Amino acid sequence: MNASTGTTPRSSPKTRDGERPLAFALGGLAGNNAFGAGFLEAARVQGLTPSMISCTSGQIAWVYKYLKCQREGVSLRDLLDREIAKVETTGNINVDMASVALLGRPGVFRPAYLEYAIDLLGNSIQAWQHVLAGGGRTLLLQEALQTLPGRVLVPLFPDAFFKEISDAFNSSSIGIAFNSYNPLEGFEYVHLNPAARDLLTRKSQRKNAYDKGQPSRHRERTTYDDITPEAVRDGLWIYQYGFDQKQGCFLDGAYYRQIMLAELVYATDIFVARPINYRWIGPLPTSQIGIEDLKTEVSFNGTYAGERHQIYLINTLVERGDLSPEKYHHITLHEIEIAQQRGFLDYIFEKVEVFEEAFNASKATLEAYVRAQVG
Repeated sequence: MNASTGTTPRSSPKTRDGERPLAFALGGLAGNNAFGAGFLEAARVQGLTPSMISCTSGQIAWVYKYLKCQREGVSLRDLLDREIAKVETTGNINVDMASVALLGRPGVFRPAYLEYAIDLLGNSIQAWQHVLAGGGRTLLLQEALQTLPGRVLVPLFPDAFFKEISDAFNSSSIGIAFNSYNPLEGFEYVHLNPAARDLLTRKSQRKNAYDKGQPSRHRERTTYDDITPEAVRDGLWIYQYGFDQKQGCFLDGAYYRQIMLAELVYATDIFVARPINYRWIGPLPTSQIGIEDLKTEVSFNGTYAGERHQIYLINTLVERGDLSPEKYHHITLHEIEIAQQRGFLDYIFEKVEVFEEAFNASKATLEAYVRAQVG
């Protein structure tokens, strides 16, 4: 029984092998992470518990909070309010923006003032070396631009934060999967908790297929790995932190694959909470900052479309009888997408309105799913 809602947690009907065929896929995107939080709250209120959740970027933290709310009967909305209060301290959005820009967010990140100066010096030395070595063959404009540091923020998450998430995921009976990306190797790493590894191994009927260091059967440049505090750190490493060789060479996995569907195809129903829409809402941008926002959305939509189309192809082949029903089954994607266009700088701020939009849309979709199962 859920202490805060009075509802009994339930899942969808079980398949013939006893597994719950319900899964959640959540994509992270800075200030739009409230959208995933709103979906998770709607599922919590409905009492629907999935067998597995895939998450990327900031949704790693919100899935951690979701697990905590399930145990303690706390509302995710309450946790969001607390997060917003930490940033919106004055009631004036411009003052709050200036505060974040100059001081950062306590316990999250700070501007890389000293590091920027050090990187600028190092980059400048390298640029002059290239100029001297190349003579008149050197493109001076390119070398000048190469001096500008890429590291503009320094992460402040304590080690305890990564360990808490890692421990919570590894002890959860819900399968959890998230990703990180190593650009030097060109490999994505999918991190699985024991519940996810056990579920996927049994579904694949291939012993050790999802063990640490094993390549994906269907994605040759994806490797499966454990969930560790270091993996959590890697999964939250954004471009603005730059690359510190002491910390490794990993990136937030959302840049590579914002929504992870391939790991959930054992399910018959996948609920997808997307913090962007499949199309650009409103007139196309004419400003540089608008184009940056468009770049983000096009990139995220492109990676999602690939896996989405694969699922619809399998559905078509199953319906035509071209694939064995013993090995393949129809998958229903329940897609819940944000219906508002937020600007590039809007991503700095989480908004209650985003949470409420996701909660209301998800609640309606989840209720329709439950009615269909009962009917």
